[in-house]
Formats: sequence, structure tokens, C-alpha cells
Amino acid sequence: MQYILNGARKCNVTLFVLLSLLLSMGACVKKAIEPLPVEPLRVTFLPQKGEFISKYGDQVPFEEIIAMADSYDYVLVGEGHRNIWDHKVQQRILAGLSESGEGLSLGLEMVAVDMQQVLDDFGKGQVELEDLAEELQWSTKWGYPFSLFRGHFELAQRNSVPVAGLNVPTFVTKKISKEGLEALSDEEQAFLPKVIVPPTSDQRAVLDEIFRQHESKDAEDEVQRERFHLIQSIWDSKMAEEAVRVRHQYDWPVLIVAGAGHVEQAWGIAMRIRRFDPGARVLSIMPWRGDEFYADAGDVFFYSPDSYQSKMGALLTAVGTGGLLVESVQRKSRAAKAGLRPGDLLVEASGVPLEHLFSLHIAGFKVHEAGEELVFTVRRGDEEFTANVGKLGSPKSMKKKMKIESDESGDK
Repeated sequence: MQYILNGARKCNVTLFVLLSLLLSMGACVKKAIEPLPVEPLRVTFLPQKGEFISKYGDQVPFEEIIAMADSYDYVLVGEGHRNIWDHKVQQRILAGLSESGEGLSLGLEMVAVDMQQVLDDFGKGQVELEDLAEELQWSTKWGYPFSLFRGHFELAQRNSVPVAGLNVPTFVTKKISKEGLEALSDEEQAFLPKVIVPPTSDQRAVLDEIFRQHESKDAEDEVQRERFHLIQSIWDSKMAEEAVRVRHQYDWPVLIVAGAGHVEQAWGIAMRIRRFDPGARVLSIMPWRGDEFYADAGDVFFYSPDSYQSKMGALLTAVGTGGLLVESVQRKSRAAKAGLRPGDLLVEASGVPLEHLFSLHIAGFKVHEAGEELVFTVRRGDEEFTANVGKLGSPKSMKKKMKIESDESGDK
């Protein structure tokens, strides 16, 4: 009898365990097979750097891009000013459009109209390519590496493409920012566009958001905010006005290279070109960083993740999952000596999570102000370790770098 009772108890325990196991398995199975929410299919393939994407998210061969662009009066290509791949794609488009021999002009945001004579002399062969950066005062007037744009000028020289500076000189816009439009002298006013076209309501909303992100601005100061809008309108209006002038001067299409903030949504330069040159056909080509895909941002896109060639000797690219991917490392560089290798993922810099490239500059400024060394938390496969690249540059250079990155926040 005792045996039977013990057996019954064991059986009950076994049944309880089995029942519990089945219930837990059922819960796991239910969780595993629960369907994910179906998101709209925006991009239909996994692009490689430099590949083109239609606004419907489909792959477009480069030859089709050139054939399409060849039928437009103005082709605008947006960029992030420090992005290597953006400039490679621009040069590929410039080569494709200019090698046909049918005529093309190149307009650059990076050069102001007061430097046009230098560009004309370069086109005539009176200024050598090796001397061009110095003649244009590139490092002080623009600030981003000339090496990113050298290929543009090489192609322009090889294929006899006239180059035009499109922008207003920086000393004019800086004065407006500090003192207002009324403070300009007659000589300074001569650099302004003949018509300053104000932003649309949609563009104003975006500009307001960018304005709020500027640490040097007072978000509550209405005068500062209106001057910020005014300067943006001056830039876009002047670049559009000069592009129209160049088109009528040569009777050729114009390829315009400008920050993505001036190109996206066609509400910057494109909107004003249509105002100054009614009936003009305008094509907008925008970089896509691999984040959410906004089809209205451009007519065509090219894949170009946010990348940066750092002075420590590493090419870094932001990845969607967070962190900066080390794509390449220069031999004998600070990055190489610190132990960084291609394929490493930088997840943190001296306590600052590296969610995007600007996070790196925030970390750099932080450690410089504290007089500390920049230390990365690095993930390599399943391992995690630290890499110390030492102290950074001078206070002046760091503040300049932070300002450049902040100013570019609207250009993506």
C-alpha cells in the first residue's frame, strides 16, 4: 500500500513537472511565433556605398542616372561637407555628365562670388591646380579639406568645364548675423542676391529646429531667429541666382554641389531656381545615410553612410545599431598605435556613447577641456577593450572643429 502511495506521489510530481514544462514551452512557442509588425517596404535592396536608389526605393544603374540627369537644366547634388563618399559620388556624376562633350557647367557652394576671378583664371590655365587652394583661400574661407574637392577641379580642368562660385562671401553673412542687414555697406550689399526669396512655411519649421540646436544661439531671441532665416534665404537665393546666370552665360546645364540642407525637399536652391528661371527642369540627388527613408527628400538618392576621415588616422562610419565602425586605419597613425584595427566598433569615447559622428566631437571637446586623453571603448567580435589615442589638439582648433560640425548640422 505504501508502495502504491509513493508511486502515486511520484506520478503526481512527474505529471506536475511535465505540465509545468509544457505550459512554459507553450508560452515560449507563442512568444517565438508572434508576428512582427509589418512596416512599409521603403528600400527593396541592401545597397553598397555609392549605389543609386529611386524615390520608390528601387536600385537604379548609374547609366540610367546619367541619362536622366542629361535631360535636366539643373542637377543639384546634396552633400555632408566632410563625407568622403558624397564627394566620390559627385565626381562620378561630374565625370559622367562632362565626358559626353555636350557642355556642362559646375557650380559650387564652397566658393563665394568674390573668388570668381580665380576660378576663371584656373579655367584659362593661368592658375595651376597645385596653387588653387591657396589662391581661393580655401582653408580660411571654406575650412573643410581641399582634398575632398580636388577631384572636382581635376575633372573640370580635363573636360573643360567652367566652374562658378555660387555663394555670398562669409564676411557678409557674419556681419548680418551680428548686426543685421542694415549694417552692410554699399560694397557689401553688392554681394547680395537681387531678390531674397523667403523660406516656405515647411522650410521655416525645419530651420527653427536647426536654430534651436545651435548652442551659440538663443532659442528665445526673435531677432537672432529671423536673422538665421534671412541668412539661409540669402544663401539659397544667391546660389540659385548665380546658377541661373551661369546657365544663360554658357547655355549649358549646370551641376550644383551644395550641402544637403540646401537641396532636400527642393525647397532651398531648387525652389528659387524655378522662381528665377520659370520652366526650368531641376533634378535633386540626395545622399541617404541608411536611416529612415524619406522619399520626398529628393528625386533620386545615393547610399552614403555618414563617414569621417579623422586626424587620428582612421576612417570612421556611423552604423545604424549605434557606434562608429573603423573602416580603415593608416599605418603609423595614432589610431594604429592605440591598437585600433579595421572592423573594430567604437561604442564609447571617454564616457560619451557614440551614437553618431557628432558624438565623437562632443567627446573630443569634453576631454580637451578637462586636459584628459581620449579613450575609446572598442568592441572586436565578442571582446571589449579600451584604446587610448592620447590628448587632442589646441583649444582654438577644437573650438573651430566643434563650430564647423555645428554649422553643418543642417547640411546632413
